[in-house]
Amino acid sequence: MSFGSLTFLAPLALLGLLSLPLIWWLLRITPPKPLQQIFPPLRILQEVTVEEETPDSTPLWLLIFRLIMVALIAFALAQPIMTRPEGTDNNRDITLLIDDGWDAAANWTTIMREAEILIKDAQRKGVQVNIITTTDRDVDDILTANASDALRHIKTLQPWPQNAALKNKAEILEKMSETSANGTANIRASDVYWLSSGVTNDNAGVEALETQLDTFAAYKVMSPGAANLPLIPGTLEETVDGFRMEWHRADGNGIRSTDVTAHDNNGRVIARSNILFSPGQTTAEAKIELPTELRSKIQILRVDDTVSAGAVKLLDDSWGRPLIGVLTESKDNPSPLLSEPFYAETALRPYADVFRGSLEELLPLAPSILVMPDAARDTSPAVNEFVENGGLLIRFAGPKLAARSDEYLPVRLRSGGRALGGALTWEEPQNFSAFAPESPFFGLSIPEDIEVKQQVMAEPGAETDSRTWARLQDGSPVVTAKEQGFGRIVLFHVTADPEWSNIPVSGLYVDMLRRLLSMAKSSSTKASTGQSTSDWAPERVLNGMGRLKSPDIYDKPVAYDQIDTTTDFAVNRPGLYRQGPRRKALNINADPATYSSLATLDGIETEQYGQTANNNLGGLLLWIGLLMLALDALLAIYASGRFRILKDRLMFWRKQGVAILVAGLLMSMSSGIEAKAQDETHYNDALELHFAYVETDDPRVDITSENAMLGLVDILTRRTTIEPAGVRGVDPATDPLVFYPFLYWPIDRDAPALTDEAVAALNDYMSSGGTIVFDTRDSGDDFLSAGDPHPGLKRVTESLDIPSLAEVPEDHVLNKSYYLIELYPGRWANGRVWVDKNQSGAARDGVSSVIIGSNDWAAAWALENETYYIDLERDIPKQREMALRFGVNMAMYTLAGNYKADQVHAKALIERRGDAQREPEDLGPDEETEE
Repeated sequence: MSFGSLTFLAPLALLGLLSLPLIWWLLRITPPKPLQQIFPPLRILQEVTVEEETPDSTPLWLLIFRLIMVALIAFALAQPIMTRPEGTDNNRDITLLIDDGWDAAANWTTIMREAEILIKDAQRKGVQVNIITTTDRDVDDILTANASDALRHIKTLQPWPQNAALKNKAEILEKMSETSANGTANIRASDVYWLSSGVTNDNAGVEALETQLDTFAAYKVMSPGAANLPLIPGTLEETVDGFRMEWHRADGNGIRSTDVTAHDNNGRVIARSNILFSPGQTTAEAKIELPTELRSKIQILRVDDTVSAGAVKLLDDSWGRPLIGVLTESKDNPSPLLSEPFYAETALRPYADVFRGSLEELLPLAPSILVMPDAARDTSPAVNEFVENGGLLIRFAGPKLAARSDEYLPVRLRSGGRALGGALTWEEPQNFSAFAPESPFFGLSIPEDIEVKQQVMAEPGAETDSRTWARLQDGSPVVTAKEQGFGRIVLFHVTADPEWSNIPVSGLYVDMLRRLLSMAKSSSTKASTGQSTSDWAPERVLNGMGRLKSPDIYDKPVAYDQIDTTTDFAVNRPGLYRQGPRRKALNINADPATYSSLATLDGIETEQYGQTANNNLGGLLLWIGLLMLALDALLAIYASGRFRILKDRLMFWRKQGVAILVAGLLMSMSSGIEAKAQDETHYNDALELHFAYVETDDPRVDITSENAMLGLVDILTRRTTIEPAGVRGVDPATDPLVFYPFLYWPIDRDAPALTDEAVAALNDYMSSGGTIVFDTRDSGDDFLSAGDPHPGLKRVTESLDIPSLAEVPEDHVLNKSYYLIELYPGRWANGRVWVDKNQSGAARDGVSSVIIGSNDWAAAWALENETYYIDLERDIPKQREMALRFGVNMAMYTLAGNYKADQVHAKALIERRGDAQREPEDLGPDEETEE
């Protein structure tokens, strides 16, 4: 409902104005005249002057005041707005052309706010709204509706991880007739608002669209400012110490600074780097230094201030920890520790996944690197195909190569080896000379005790010089390399074992091979080498906001030979795709060089968002009405003749004010502690079952813990008779703990030591029957600890009364309190779990006071949703289900004690386990039999 520039979004609330006559009538009612009865003793009071009199009806001025107050509240509930968009002072229909591709996601809230304001203005005028989105999805090209339906429709819109199809939209507008089929008004007579993302890589599409927009009554292009345009990832290159990545923006105006973060597959931040765009610059570089172990865990690169699928770089098997195949001459080597493959395998295993075998066995695994010792030389065409398709071949020399060379070499070799006592002899073994700056080994420290006693010699020449990565002190090449196809061949001119040199037993050997790992690319070996040709199935896909989520039924597989070229993101959304053990990243891969700002294109005039004013009067009117309601109480006191009494009471409070203020302060100080102890939350926790987790200083960890406890509440409610009421986050130093059967406590390596208050509270909690579940969440990183105790757990528990602990025995009640289980998985499944060594514990009904593990149980218990759902490592089948069963067992164990340890259950438990060799002892007849 509209009146000029005033619009009521909830006009039915104006029906409240119909109550004004009723209020008038009720307030104007005069009480019946009292019956007069002469009482002679009261005649002496007849001459007494009355200073204040109470009227027999509501005064007119108070009545009008109350009617105005009710009317204002009615108007406020009708949600009045005063909308004055610039250039819309007409009654033409409006058409909204909304960018909903990945490039609009960064400013999606602003775009939707602008659309809502424009539609509400159309609602005020009573005109139609046409909505067109710029992506090619399976939806109606144009939606024509009234303003109310249009408001509901735009709330369903979301940005999609695909490019805008501007040229297609221009063709759709061009095909529209002058009038619709049913004779309604022509859409070309409407005002068009292009709510754009601000950037484009389709100048031809923009030109075609602008040609069509010129045929409308009027049009306006809205765009975000230069500081809010999306950032686009560019080239990514690995360096000696980490990697560097370029980021681009479409408009170089102003300064822009943000952070680039590297995340692992669980969303945890591994590294962070700042990028700075100076005025006039459209490119900035992020540099991150990381060891290989951490670099291989990176799966996602994103910028902090841009939420968009196109501003995310996903990494796959071609990044990080490579798969390496080491060729062996035979499987039945009598001395495997003395064989050539042993040294290369030992040096590479900490930094890569290494497999040994023949060429026929290794190629189906699609390795990125093949290591070929001289004893296992293979010159079949499959080796050439492996290198041509992007593989890295690392070869070592030896007697076979010295006697006869082959075609898979970076340089031409002389026949025979160079050694002491030969035609070309050395007076003494040679060491390496310093690595040249262009060598990938540049910067490595060369030990003084390196000795090369024999080598295969390269033919001298310009080609050999350009392909040499390492030389001996006399200048002869000892490591050469060349590119071949999409791959590379690297030759060490010594053996892979210590026969010709002591390089394989030195630290330099490990460092040189680690430098080569960064050059490994994912092999794209085709079906001829045994690789699967099945389609790539979606594993995790990106939504328009750049967040990974589980695929739905509309996400289709990608043909195995089209994964690198597909651009139809309407069918195959960007994300991670899997083909058996292999994983491939499908990125939008927007070319930054093709993107430009709409504001910089010739013939396009843009206006920034936020120019449309929308004045909501509802809040102001409601505030005035409530203020009048408070004032009405004072006016009612005055009209009733009791103002003098109020005045006398105010004087009394004035005299007693100081005393009351002091007393109030003292009471508030004493009642603060009492109020906290008797908080309503804690009363509820005493009446109903709640699960609790210990709050940390990391909000992300606390959110995961809370979601995990909610997951336990949900699974227990659905599967058992236990129905917990909710979840609490507690601080052991301040919150009462006695209401909770157990405390889930995630421990970080930098967790601080406990305060004295927390130590006393936790010791009391454990002594009174509570259980603390410590979870260090680092089972997947055990190789980093080298057997050292967890530093955070050590600091937290050093002051607690922790009993003697032991690993959970096979017959422990925790294995059978509800489900029969043998493992205690979370995100990982192989971490050890510790409980009280003494299982009898009569004072605690056999329940351990602590449970300590490292499997990150919260990650597996958490409810499945887009924000907190975390993929598991899947070390065992149905890992999440088994983790939930362990959570149910743990809750039952802490709540019900050791009743499942009674011998009366032994027979049934053994039958369930199917243990035919173990028989329960004779327990006599059951109680039901005796009855």
